[in-house]
Amino acid sequence: MKTSTYTFYEKTIIENIDFDGYGYSNKMYLYDKIKTLYNIFKSEYVHENNKHLNETFLFSEWLIGLPTILAVPFYNGEILENAQINGYKLNTKEAEDIFLAEYWNKLAEAFFTLKENL
Repeated sequence: MKTSTYTFYEKTIIENIDFDGYGYSNKMYLYDKIKTLYNIFKSEYVHENNKHLNETFLFSEWLIGLPTILAVPFYNGEILENAQINGYKLNTKEAEDIFLAEYWNKLAEAFFTLKENL
């Protein structure tokens, strides 16, 4: 995959991976970053009580908890600003609300798309 072919959500994931505090270098291939991020997600969030749930759902819930390894835009204003900078036309309150309602799930879906396609 080339950088220009990444979706908005994939780029948001890629640009916000930060291994500081985890003992890993940030200077690794994207494939290794995604695999390492996935393993950290599993070790931090997937356990006996929730492992039966959909992994994409679990990942979106983990993101909402603001893991330091993946500090994506969190505040609504930052999310909308990031989207508009990247070409989204959110000209109405309704369009903004829909975008915000779908944001976390679409980020999680984008992560698993990256994981599968790298």
